[in-house]
Amino acid sequence: MRIEDAPTVGDAAVFFEEDGCAHYFAYGLRIHSELALPELAESGGAADVTIRFGSLGYASTDAPGNGLLWANEDEVFLSFARIGAFLVRGGREIVVDPAPGEDMRWARNAVLGPVMGALLYQRGRLTLHASATSVGGAVVAFMADQRVGKSTTAAAMVARGHSLLADDITAIENHGGRLSVSPGYPLLKLWPEAAAAVGENPAALLEIMPDVHKGGLRTRRESSTESLPLGCIYVLDRGDAPEIVPLRPQAALIEVIRNTYGRQLFQAVRTGSHLHQCAEVVNSVPIRRLKRPHSLAALPDVVQLVEVDLARNR
Repeated sequence: MRIEDAPTVGDAAVFFEEDGCAHYFAYGLRIHSELALPELAESGGAADVTIRFGSLGYASTDAPGNGLLWANEDEVFLSFARIGAFLVRGGREIVVDPAPGEDMRWARNAVLGPVMGALLYQRGRLTLHASATSVGGAVVAFMADQRVGKSTTAAAMVARGHSLLADDITAIENHGGRLSVSPGYPLLKLWPEAAAAVGENPAALLEIMPDVHKGGLRTRRESSTESLPLGCIYVLDRGDAPEIVPLRPQAALIEVIRNTYGRQLFQAVRTGSHLHQCAEVVNSVPIRRLKRPHSLAALPDVVQLVEVDLARNR
């Protein structure tokens, strides 16, 4: 067993087995990875997913920006400027071709974000653009577009004493009509002002993306490694005061479709099954609109409103 010199989070070193891989656990999957992923919990056992380095021709990719280049039923190819190229195969393998000379943290962040979203999609899960916490043994997801406050709301819930299940990607599985969510990893992506609003030190945020001030906050509260039932989804929106409004099924379905993580994949490859999965969610769990002011000072009132709403509708 050896210690890789570079990849650490805080004071935690990353240990690699004799096969050159570190062994992790996330989203209910055992992951063997040549790329250090210290954000994840360590785990043993046979691999469900392997992550390895390989040449994908990143240097010759002429894509000017970030995102999905192509996808079919079994493979997804993504490329991100200054980060690298990534090939996802059959829900079991990720090939990483990092951008030459760039910080490997950027590749890690891509793997734990859009690349992992593509892999979960290949494994048949419905991935929502949502952050999730556990409340009373059930999953409460906060779903929204970027910059509306998914991670901030989840961070406020964690500060209140609830556990983080996932940030940015909430992956839903259907087990015979029972919808459940497996924990991702205990890291929240927050703007410095949001970190300060929930009692954290902005200077302690981990740098996770080039030229982006948003940073990573490792949550100190332990969360379950077991999947939990999906209890409720809140669609975040702006409002003058904290308010929760029920959504009719048709409006709820539109929101779930619109806030699917990696929607391009579903539209390009599995449109029919995607719509069916979204309808299953709408028919199985309550979906409500949660309006909150832009002011971070209102976060305690937002959390209290959510807790009261959940208790009332339990």
